[in-house]
Amino acid sequence: MRSTPCSEVASCTDVMNVLRIQRHDFLNHLQVIHAMIQLGRNEKALQYIENLAHDPEMISNVLATYKNECI
Repeated sequence: MRSTPCSEVASCTDVMNVLRIQRHDFLNHLQVIHAMIQLGRNEKALQYIENLAHDPEMISNVLATYKNECI
């Protein structure tokens, strides 16, 4: 069995924490979109989705955490 260096474990923990945060945020965005659609604000929902699609922070946190640990 291979032992795992502490830095790999810490890196994994950091990535998992960032993924949990991003999952929470993503579910929140889905709730906002759902509410807009239920209220008949379809154009506003589409604009919200387009803004999210162009938001670089949607994936950058995980990548930055991983990159910092690998350097």
